[in-house]
Amino acid sequence: MNTLENVKQWFIDRDLENGGRLDKQSLKLSEEFGELCAGYLKKNEQLTKDSIGDCAVVIVGLALLIKEDVHKIFDEVFSDEYYVIECLVFLNRAISNIQLSDGFKDKELYIIDLTRSIYWLKSISKSLGYDFEECFELAYQEIKDRKGRWIDGTFVKEEDLR
Repeated sequence: MNTLENVKQWFIDRDLENGGRLDKQSLKLSEEFGELCAGYLKKNEQLTKDSIGDCAVVIVGLALLIKEDVHKIFDEVFSDEYYVIECLVFLNRAISNIQLSDGFKDKELYIIDLTRSIYWLKSISKSLGYDFEECFELAYQEIKDRKGRWIDGTFVKEEDLR
């Protein structure tokens, strides 16, 4: 299986559909975006790559929560090369739009913003000379064996439950 399928299965295996909440997962996306900004500003390549992948992982979960085909969001998106700051600004705008929507009032707009987020993540990767798929795979490798449970719409890692 490819990374996208693996991440999708990870969420399914952890019962995202019954445990996750759209509003909480969109906040998780903002948290990961903050880490991406921190990695970029600190010139920390590992944190930047990991955060790109982590953002993509959360977007898979958001797509599953609105019952959208994740391949539509990931596979139809190409990337361009821009200034990284410009990409971060537009990614921030797309994430803000996701948070301002509940995903159901206008599902098509929500899908557009998820797709735009992947576009900007891929563009950031390209602009920094990273391979997006490698970033996505790094994030998956970090979570693949993670255990925990959903608490009030947020997945809490087993080690944080204690």
